[in-house]
Amino acid sequence: MNISEFKKLIKECILEVKVKKSLKDIIKESLKGEKIEKGESLHYKMEELADDVKKLYKDAEVILDDAGYYNVCSCNPHHFKIYPMTDDNFTVTYMKDNTDRIKKFNLTFSALKEFITETLKTTVGNYVQKAFNKNVENNKDKESKKEEGPEHTVKKIEVKDQVEKKEDQPDQPFRPVDKIVKQVDHSIKGEKASYKYPKQTDKKLTVKQKTFKGKTNKKK
Repeated sequence: MNISEFKKLIKECILEVKVKKSLKDIIKESLKGEKIEKGESLHYKMEELADDVKKLYKDAEVILDDAGYYNVCSCNPHHFKIYPMTDDNFTVTYMKDNTDRIKKFNLTFSALKEFITETLKTTVGNYVQKAFNKNVENNKDKESKKEEGPEHTVKKIEVKDQVEKKEDQPDQPFRPVDKIVKQVDHSIKGEKASYKYPKQTDKKLTVKQKTFKGKTNKKK
């Protein structure tokens, strides 16, 4: 390789390095701009969410923690922990009274706002209070049934309305019972069948056997 060829090779290498560096710079700037745009978009969305939450709880606020979660705080007994998967895809964990826990995935921002605002409007207690209220309602049903009276009383009235004859009414006295006829008093119809076993006159026993040729032989 002569000197001219060597210089040409060096120029090509330098040009290739410059091209690669330029491409890397362009890609970095594009990614940086995208991250800034995404961050600003999330920031504005969380501000919009905070405004909606403050309409229900004036002291509520949305705070970004070091782990990248947006926390909806100061709306006791409710607490929401939001993690943005993308610009319009969120995972949210909801806790109430530090007991109930609900987790939802792949929510759009509009669905996220609806879930949080509708949850904040509910006045139903946690699962302990729900179980207590259910028990109270069950006891109310039992007490109301006791006041209505026993079930067989209602049935008796319904049966009485369906009976046409007066003597068949349940409030009428018992009618006299006819004479009871015992089974032994019934008349026996017909005669008992009799059977006589036939007597055997021939004391010799004969058995017929069939041969393979189709002939029969008699043995005495």
